[in-house]
Amino acid sequence: MSYKYIKRLFNLILVITIITLSIITTGGTSFAADFSDTNNHWAKSYIQKISDYNAINGYPDGTFKPNDNIKRIEFITIMVNSQGIDVRSSSKGEYWGQPYIEAALQSGLIVKNEYGNMNESTFNKNISREELANIVVNAYNYSGGIIDPLVLNEAKSRLNDFGTLSPNYYENAIASVALDLISGYPDGTFAPKQYANRSEAAVVSYRLLVKLGTIKDARLPENIILSKDIIKQGDILKISIHHVKSPSEISFVQKLYPDFKWFESNGVIQGYIPTNYNTKPGIYSLTFTNSETGRTTKKEIKIVARDFRVQKLTVSTSVESSTRTEAANVEYRKYFNPSRDISSPVKYYTEAFLLPTKGRVTTEFGESRTVNGAPTSYRHAGIDIAAPRNTDVISTNTGKVTLAMPLILT
Repeated sequence: MSYKYIKRLFNLILVITIITLSIITTGGTSFAADFSDTNNHWAKSYIQKISDYNAINGYPDGTFKPNDNIKRIEFITIMVNSQGIDVRSSSKGEYWGQPYIEAALQSGLIVKNEYGNMNESTFNKNISREELANIVVNAYNYSGGIIDPLVLNEAKSRLNDFGTLSPNYYENAIASVALDLISGYPDGTFAPKQYANRSEAAVVSYRLLVKLGTIKDARLPENIILSKDIIKQGDILKISIHHVKSPSEISFVQKLYPDFKWFESNGVIQGYIPTNYNTKPGIYSLTFTNSETGRTTKKEIKIVARDFRVQKLTVSTSVESSTRTEAANVEYRKYFNPSRDISSPVKYYTEAFLLPTKGRVTTEFGESRTVNGAPTSYRHAGIDIAAPRNTDVISTNTGKVTLAMPLILT
């Protein structure tokens, strides 16, 4: 690693220590590779990677506060020091950020009166995403980076709200997207006026350090996200893993669902663990092992009991005798069970699931039943919705029909 990059890294360590000390007036700061409030957070891998380089730290209570907004002076200071720009020592009683403001002005990271008054209160305000984009691209240019005009032109069509950018930030905001220093949101927006938070600043810092060559190994540790850590009987647990190349990299050990499978979706591997009314409440361990790195991650989920109702039905004896037959059960086993057990490797659905019709829920999932006073041997495995005859019943999502026929039992 060259002296220039060592200096950049040292300065970046120093600046984030200064930032934290400026926010917290009691207690000391400590570097940490894992923070208590980044578990299940989308930016955990970026924060962890930067932390592994001792380039960012959290708060004395072990948190990182990834969703807190970041101030203008905090981000300016990060960028000044990441470039190895010389900063004079602050004078006694002087605003601690003043030397960094001067250095940013001299190096072209910001321009005079960019935010109006150049005073402490101005720079202690939260930084917007377009302001952040402007500074990081200026930092990239200061380091000698080159932007391909073709890539810049292509980036103009990536997001749909570039028209709302402030004129003085327009070019650099687009450049930040073209350089992959800043990404848009899933809805295709840049959200230029929205405040940036600490996790976004960590991601931008990581991407810039990679481009500068300070971080030579750009691989990010896998980020395992659980949809929830406490679920009720009958709920589904969704598991998403970011920053792995394929499902084959992850060995997954759990005792809840023997038929668990991974699938890929937009560069993320995902899987679902369904629970049932007979899933025993308790604490369950999930163990993930990365075959590429040998790293093992353990997580726990808690399953709590659901209060299931008991439904008492009175059915005509003629209906009961005509449906509870061996022929009906044979038909059910022959046609229904095989069609339900089909599991496609293709993920057909793309949107949120819908109810198949509107109406009153008459039987909830997991209810036990008595029919004409006699308890059944099973619980209800679906949801019943009452509606008038000829009411449309729609598909709950995009899928593939595997069976369409009348059945005695259903």
